[in-house]
Amino acid sequence: MSFVNKKVESIKQEVEKLYAQSKDESMRAWFFKGHVMLVANYGKEVAEDVGADVEIVVLAALFHDIARVWEIDDDPELMNESLKTTREVMIRYGYSDSKIKEVEQAILHHSCRETLPQTEEGKVLSTADAMAHFLSEFFLILPVNCWLNATDNFEEYKSWVKRKIERDFHKKIFYPKYRAKVRKKYEALKTVFNS
Repeated sequence: MSFVNKKVESIKQEVEKLYAQSKDESMRAWFFKGHVMLVANYGKEVAEDVGADVEIVVLAALFHDIARVWEIDDDPELMNESLKTTREVMIRYGYSDSKIKEVEQAILHHSCRETLPQTEEGKVLSTADAMAHFLSEFFLILPVNCWLNATDNFEEYKSWVKRKIERDFHKKIFYPKYRAKVRKKYEALKTVFNS
């Protein structure tokens, strides 16, 4: 996929290299292509559809989980390190402070835990992230890669997935058209993880 401009394409390549250098095999083998790029692609699609700033959304998608490269998985450290890396890379590429803040704002509440995104670009990123969870093998690949201690206690993992799919479907997808697009996968996942 060709992104917004050459600068964003260069950043995508730099982010991909960071994932490729991760100590975590699953980050190297799956996470960039299997999650980050899906979020970027869905983000671009949704942003174009709703009139959001495509460049901001794609940059936010590329950086939204970047701290996972360094095996940082829990907030607030995950968010803080992802935002720090976003700022450092965007400064190197000559982005203005206002553009950097727009990307940071989009990333900040994309998980929709306590606070919902405040900008259209944040809502688009949140929607794209949830779509990537539903329209890929995301929930099935986590235990295979021993994330979230899923292989230690599968019942706890199932409980986590059930909560997450509900939050993703009901809180993270801001546009009815895209909620409809993932509804069958949402229903299927509920069936699998409720058994």
